Amino acid sequence: MPEIRALLFADVVNFGKLSETETTLFVHHFLGLVAKLVQELSPAPLIKNTWGDGLYFVFPDVRSAGRFALELRDRVKTTEWSKKGLRGFELRIGLHAGPVYACIDPVTERRNYIGAHVGRAARIEPITPPGNVYASQSFAALAAAEKGLEFRCDYVGQTSMAKQYGTFPTYVLLRREPYRDG
Repeated sequence: MPEIRALLFADVVNFGKLSETETTLFVHHFLGLVAKLVQELSPAPLIKNTWGDGLYFVFPDVRSAGRFALELRDRVKTTEWSKKGLRGFELRIGLHAGPVYACIDPVTERRNYIGAHVGRAARIEPITPPGNVYASQSFAALAAAEKGLEFRCDYVGQTSMAKQYGTFPTYVLLRREPYRDG
């Protein structure tokens, strides 16, 4: 039975240019930053996975995925990477929401989510400008239906997805400004 879930894919720009020494520092400092954020925010992702510099997370809803994405982006932007022996990093983060199927992956023997919408989510991250969080129309629609979110989704336009996946309406996630009276 499919479940509606929020999907996050993220990638570190220019990861391939790191030296071997920097790669070990990356694991400690960058992936350590991601792990700390996972522990701090609630609800936790339903699954979390990495491939080198790539992140794939599944969240129960758009609110938790959006909050996580913006907080991760901001922490990466404000970290003084040079003090950790690394060059500055920028992330591209893509978000989507749609029906996916929960399963136990026979290869990894871990819970996973699969389906066409996972592939669609993966096509958003590569077209996202560095330092930004882009989202699909499905994600933006579900976010618009929720009240009191800490973020909004502003329309960017019809955007060609990676790997000739097609052209779709795309949105940028932005923090909501606190309301000020007067």
